[in-house]
Amino acid sequence: MNTLFTKDTRFITGSFESIVLSDIIDRIDDFLCDGYEYSIEIGTDSQKGADKVKFVTAIVVHKKGKGGIFFYHPAISDNIHTLSDRIYMETGMSINCATELLDLFVKNNVLHNITIHCDVGENGKTRELIKGIVGYVTSAGFPCLIKPDATTASCIADRFSK
Repeated sequence: MNTLFTKDTRFITGSFESIVLSDIIDRIDDFLCDGYEYSIEIGTDSQKGADKVKFVTAIVVHKKGKGGIFFYHPAISDNIHTLSDRIYMETGMSINCATELLDLFVKNNVLHNITIHCDVGENGKTRELIKGIVGYVTSAGFPCLIKPDATTASCIADRFSK
């Protein structure tokens, strides 16, 4: 599995259209209007199968009070045996996607902030991973949200990872 995102990585829109990452920039700019508060969020979730793991990275553009648009990228990997390894892989994929998207924004002279949503939380098996995951994301230069606030990972990516 190639976990590196490039401008040519294919995503699927909310209306199931295939689009490359570099074209998502135009979709975001078309969707955003002056005067609205918005956020751009990236999160990844995974589902473990018998011998494979399906990862889905989602990009969500949320216009506060006015809805949003999203794009997602599915990927299949050989089995990753520990929850910790899977969570760190999810987080690394989100950071990589955010970094590539941010580079595309800069190349297009557009400034947007990106927040990473991580599929860890105070309740459940991932609580011991929170400090390391949040440190991983913030050391890469991105703000980080965890569950229950990490809706891009725990809702959008989760929905398409099943």
